[in-house]
Amino acid sequence: MYNAVRMYQEQRPLRLAAASPRVVPGDVRANTEAVIQCIRQADAARADYLALPALCLTGATLGALYTYDALLKAASGALEAICCAVRNTKVTVSVGLPYRIDGEVLSCAAILRSDRVYAILPLSQCEAPFGFSPFLCGNTAMPLTPIPRLRAVGDVIFSAMDASPGDVILSQSSANATASSYRKTLETLRLCSARTGAAIAYAAPNPGESGTSFIFDGCCAIAAGGEILASACMEAEPFVCADVDAGTLAPFEPFFRPAAQTSYLPEDETLARADCERILDLQAAALARRAAHIGSKGFVIGVSGGLDSALALLAAVAAAEKLHMPASEVVGISMPGFGSSRRTRGNAKALVEALGCTYREIDITASCRQHFQDIGQDENDHNVVFENAQARERTQILLDISNKEGLLDVGTGDLSEAALGWTTFGGDHLAQYGVNASIPKTVMRRVVAVAKERFAQAAPVLQDILDTPVSPELLPGQNGEIAQKTEELIGSYTLHDLFIYEMVVNHRSPKALYEAALEKTDFPEAEVYRVLGIFLKRFFAQQFKRVCAPEAPLILLSIAPSCFPFPSDMRAGVFWEEYESIKNG
Repeated sequence: MYNAVRMYQEQRPLRLAAASPRVVPGDVRANTEAVIQCIRQADAARADYLALPALCLTGATLGALYTYDALLKAASGALEAICCAVRNTKVTVSVGLPYRIDGEVLSCAAILRSDRVYAILPLSQCEAPFGFSPFLCGNTAMPLTPIPRLRAVGDVIFSAMDASPGDVILSQSSANATASSYRKTLETLRLCSARTGAAIAYAAPNPGESGTSFIFDGCCAIAAGGEILASACMEAEPFVCADVDAGTLAPFEPFFRPAAQTSYLPEDETLARADCERILDLQAAALARRAAHIGSKGFVIGVSGGLDSALALLAAVAAAEKLHMPASEVVGISMPGFGSSRRTRGNAKALVEALGCTYREIDITASCRQHFQDIGQDENDHNVVFENAQARERTQILLDISNKEGLLDVGTGDLSEAALGWTTFGGDHLAQYGVNASIPKTVMRRVVAVAKERFAQAAPVLQDILDTPVSPELLPGQNGEIAQKTEELIGSYTLHDLFIYEMVVNHRSPKALYEAALEKTDFPEAEVYRVLGIFLKRFFAQQFKRVCAPEAPLILLSIAPSCFPFPSDMRAGVFWEEYESIKNG
């Protein structure tokens, strides 16, 4: 008989643990060893139960590969290896793996203890955020394990609400991390434990998971009685443990409610600040994961003296710290051209040097002039060729230096630019990894403002960058000052970012976008209408750039085709008709 069963009968405290082992997607052998170490760690801590993340034997980000027999056989064989290795332990463990049941591959929980697998249970609902393969989502009813009062579930909020007081829930998550996910996960666990009277051990995928489209934080937590007893995230190998007196647990309606969020960041300034700090941490984790995977010696970034490249540089410095690299392995390259201003050139150099990074300056005017001569472009004709050639020359420099020196070329483009297509195709549109791609311009300002405390040595120059008008600086300036000011051309990013959120998150139509902008901003009706028209035209016309944009982690909101798909040759159609009806109706 299980020790855990005797403890229930004797009303002795239970010790719950949750861990997120370091995972290498596709490397079942390495993942098996990591799982074994977690079980031994839990047993050494005298834990009775241990929750591990969903699909931890294979990795949770393998997509179509889960149907391949080689992977399924390796995962099943890993269970035998685990049982052999931990035969002398006493902890009951929920291990995640893909498993074929009745011809269908599902995300399952293997319940094992010592040298025996007691059950392989399909999760009642496998979390499959934003593009994880749909065949991993089982529709079976939530299973009770053969062990009394033990439940293994996937998404705890949907699967555990009919649990009984005193039950132990081992929640295997496959959820990706976002700016607010850690806070919301803990809120959910508190609510669920209060309303059910159950004790919950929750484990989400390790930061070692693939950063192709998402980033993971290894969130682990123990919840009981409406409280979080232990929690951890953003660690290399998170592990938490806590004691629960199951006999004292009873359901109750908690007095707290998670605050509704109606924008990218919470209205509460303290929570918003915490999310801004977490955004930078997630960016750094994503960069560190990708750099470690490709064996990068450091990072290279085109530093313009503007907001986007400033945040990318801060993220790269934080990633270098995670990788135990000196900041000098982050190379910031200023590439002044025909429109570069004294202010931005000075800020680019000052920021790179203040952060302890390696600064280089490569003037692109001579190479662009040679290119204009080669293709027969009049340098005095400041058309789209004149502008785009500069962006493409800068991209070529960054990619070539990346190849030459073994550095990861970090893209600086943001969500606002992606939505509007405000990038040069084959120019700043490209990089090896887009660290800002899910963060809108308005939020970037707040993240950089908060980061001034973290990077105090760079605070003065960061503030001047925040005060600098947004500009591509591709047209010749006037007396060394900025000539192009983006928001004078396309409208305020406050409006554009609002339109993105309301359209993608809340599925609002053009008329509703217009009304939301009037309600939430102080812009005149005419300006709201003008900018909305610009947004709609560009949003639908620029999908072809998003289809082939660099890989980027989802941190706030993604409009990459994997998350928000539609064809590149689609017309605005009914959306434009409704837009015109706002004034005509």
